[in-house]
Amino acid sequence: MAMSSLARVGRSSLLLSRRQAFLAQQQSRALWNVSLPVLSGPGGAHITKYHIVKPGKDNVEYDDFLIALPERDHLASFTKEVPLFLRYLKVVTDQESRPEAFAAFLERAKSGLVVESDVYISTDELLALMWKNGYSDSERNAVQFTFPADYKFHYPELSVMFDIPEEDTYKFCMRTRMESSHIGELDFSKVKRQGLIRDHWLIFGTGLFIFKSFPFFGYYFGVKVFGTSMWCWTMWSVLNRFVAKACRRNEYMAAQKTAQDVMDGEDAIVSSMRRFANDAKCVEYLKTFKEDTESKIGAYRKALVMKMKDDLTERATKQLQAVASFEAGMGSAMQELVVKEAAASFKEKFPADKGMQEKAFLASLKGLAGTPLEAKDDPVSKHFADAFGSLQGVDLSKTKGSATGSLAERVAFAQQAKELEFQQTFMVTAAEAAEVKKLASQAKSGSDFDFSKLPADAAKRLDALYTSINAKVGFSLPESLGSKAIEATSDSTANAYVDKVNSQLSSLDTKLREARLKAFVAAF
Repeated sequence: MAMSSLARVGRSSLLLSRRQAFLAQQQSRALWNVSLPVLSGPGGAHITKYHIVKPGKDNVEYDDFLIALPERDHLASFTKEVPLFLRYLKVVTDQESRPEAFAAFLERAKSGLVVESDVYISTDELLALMWKNGYSDSERNAVQFTFPADYKFHYPELSVMFDIPEEDTYKFCMRTRMESSHIGELDFSKVKRQGLIRDHWLIFGTGLFIFKSFPFFGYYFGVKVFGTSMWCWTMWSVLNRFVAKACRRNEYMAAQKTAQDVMDGEDAIVSSMRRFANDAKCVEYLKTFKEDTESKIGAYRKALVMKMKDDLTERATKQLQAVASFEAGMGSAMQELVVKEAAASFKEKFPADKGMQEKAFLASLKGLAGTPLEAKDDPVSKHFADAFGSLQGVDLSKTKGSATGSLAERVAFAQQAKELEFQQTFMVTAAEAAEVKKLASQAKSGSDFDFSKLPADAAKRLDALYTSINAKVGFSLPESLGSKAIEATSDSTANAYVDKVNSQLSSLDTKLREARLKAFVAAF
């Protein structure tokens, strides 16, 4: 039974080796140093002594566990991150009331779980073991649906999951790997041959001592040929891993840089293509360009006219409101002025008029005696009544105003000042009209006007008069088309078109300004 089992193991190992060798041929490097992405890494591809390709790693040697039978300290270690396993372990330990086991494992794996890289069992192997040992379907499904198919359960994880000593789980995992003739990672510093240079020179000395007595094996062969060959063999044995490591690292870095350059180039191409993503729609837009342009131009003209109408209505309404406010203020100011002027005339007349003083004294005595007073007996009431009566039937517009005259003359003087202010604020004065005519005569060119002939200060003054006079009368016209100059681009051909459009916009603004000024000066 033992021999048959060993034979079966040998046959399975041989088949597995052949299969791995076939896969290695498919995954080995192709011509011109083109490596497969599966084996791409800082260490490149490492071909083991069994001619099986493995990922090259620093200070790692590969060997068959069944043949090498490595000790525990010969195995290569690495740091494993186990966040998924911790979440699963938390649920398991809570159900089994083992919180101290979870706390201990969490403390151990806080900075990463340090384990031997090839002492594990796969997910499929664990599921098969759970089925053989009578675990329920729900327990097996929990493992199957939680962990991916390529997850590796190392012996510390199995120990805490099933509450088994680590020594037992370690032995079981190693036996499982050996039964499958697993090519695993070993620590090269622990398994490398010791005394390599000593053995080489021992071979050289022994060979030289033996072959010195043979014909044609003299000094030249012993030192030049045999000695040089031994030296080259020694240097290759010592330096081949270092040279291979440096070459593979540089090759990997160059490949990474090339890949990054390729990705940057692809991103640049995609970003450039995005700028022309809607170019295919240009033909569709051009088919309806004429109809769309005509409709939009018509809508623009209508909107421009409505905007002008709204602006004109708003300006006229505001001007009329300002006129009404001014007239209302002028009326209240006139009433206040009548009272103030009547009081001022009384203050001026009373100190010099003896009759008013006597009447005021008698009125005071009658007031003390309790005798009722009539309007003619009180000089103050009589003065204000006479002053207000003097304004009745008087045409203030025909009365000559005087700041020191009678009450009617004073009121007329104040009213004429308000009327003059009203004219200055809301009406075009003769001086402004004359100035507009003078500037228009300077721009006269035959039967037309050429405002480009005006000096800069004269043109500026004409624009100021246009703005102020239109503001007085509440009239509004658009000063420009509302369009702005187009900015230049990086394309010289497009810049020529942009400059042409900007020049046409500038000429249209100039024509619009000349049309406004011509209509303005023609009114005078």
